[in-house]
Amino acid sequence: MTTLDSFNYAVLPGNDLSKIILKGDTSCKKSEKIIGPGLNYCDNNIFVNNSGILKNKQGKFYWVEHQKRKYTPSKDDIVVGVVVAKTSEMYKVDIGSTESATLPYLAFTNATKKNRPDIKIGNVLAARIKVTTPYMEPEISCVEYANSVILGQLENGFLIKVSINYALKLKMSDNTLLYQLGKYVPYEIVIGINGRIWIKTATVQTTIAIVNTIINAEHTIDEDIPNLIKIFEKNLTL
Repeated sequence: MTTLDSFNYAVLPGNDLSKIILKGDTSCKKSEKIIGPGLNYCDNNIFVNNSGILKNKQGKFYWVEHQKRKYTPSKDDIVVGVVVAKTSEMYKVDIGSTESATLPYLAFTNATKKNRPDIKIGNVLAARIKVTTPYMEPEISCVEYANSVILGQLENGFLIKVSINYALKLKMSDNTLLYQLGKYVPYEIVIGINGRIWIKTATVQTTIAIVNTIINAEHTIDEDIPNLIKIFEKNLTL
């Protein structure tokens, strides 16, 4: 069972949590502390973007648990979005935030002016938040870096929406549900921190079974996950 440690700190936008998270060591490398929704790095300090309760796991993962309808972009977030428009120089991508994100045609790995990716309206993409300010549309990029997740067009899969807090829980490396599903069938999954999840398997039946299991597990405690896995296994044989 995953243990989450709550400081019971109610935080507000603009609060500086550097002393709490970095324990006063402002020279601490970003790789040593991983921040999630509601937090953002700025000049080696960590500030709050959204009001809520500060949460942490294992003293390494930190985020602000809060209820919100819209995703608030933060630099370096991995998101899953849908292309909703094209202009002469860029795509417009719905990432679940107040404004659509902009994606330049050349913001793909190995893309050139003569070799642009063939992206159409309605296509699903995995991307990284590159630039975000309060006064402009966020800019995203599909350029892959060393040791980064696979970015770019996601083809022939199924897209679902979940709460942002649940998406963060699924992204944790020790997530029980995703590990158990992988013991039964191979599948591909891309989890956006914006609450969008793309799933692909060998058959439509298997994809639907995994999608239903993930959706049903959102409000299920870890002790009841084995029961959901049994239902999933049964659905595979129908």
